[in-house]
Amino acid sequence: MSSVTSLDRLERIIATATDLGLRWSGNRNKLLVDEKSAGQFASNADIEIEKLVREQLAKHFPGQAVIGEELGGDIGADATGWAVDPIDGTSNFVLGLPIWGISIGYVENGRSVLGAIALPDLQLTVSAADQSGLRINTKNTTEVRHISPVKILALGENDFETGPETDARAETFRQSGYSVVRYRCAVFALAMSAMGRLSGYVEKGCGLWDIAAAEVICREAGMKIETSKIAKGRYAVDARWGDSAS
Repeated sequence: MSSVTSLDRLERIIATATDLGLRWSGNRNKLLVDEKSAGQFASNADIEIEKLVREQLAKHFPGQAVIGEELGGDIGADATGWAVDPIDGTSNFVLGLPIWGISIGYVENGRSVLGAIALPDLQLTVSAADQSGLRINTKNTTEVRHISPVKILALGENDFETGPETDARAETFRQSGYSVVRYRCAVFALAMSAMGRLSGYVEKGCGLWDIAAAEVICREAGMKIETSKIAKGRYAVDARWGDSAS
């Protein structure tokens, strides 16, 4: 599953999803928004994009398991299959902010081996296959290095970890010399980190669909990234340049 041929197919799938996402981006007045839980939203655009991605995966990668943020699914006890986030950063998307993304990743026995993240309003796609290097907008790129003296770390915020806990983590990083930002979009921050535009990203309590693509992308960019399951359906991610993740 980690071949370049598979990555080519995945890039075509996420390009199709990007086109649909941009059509919705231009027609936000037609969005129907549901608050799934406090501060967590989904829209008819999320559902439509996930359905499209599932159709495309069934066509190009038949018979493989899929789990998605909006339509569920199961990738089995060995955690092998596709994880799809049709719109990460739905709050931003609904408000017209460009900080949202589409993520499609394949995990094999719990390890991310193939992934693509599209940031449609920014006209950016980052992708990678295991041991094949990083691609930006489908083009191979040399290993990215975050060499700036500016240290900006993005933190995730969700309904799993309390606000005070996240705030305490932010303060710890500030004391270590980082400036801290929160974009409310994991795949945006992880893609920006892989491109060397952020020092890294840390979140406790995200979904598998938030990190399934990003893990291989960050790894192939040359970052140190650690992911772990911390509760049913919840994961921790720590991806940083130069530091040991902790």
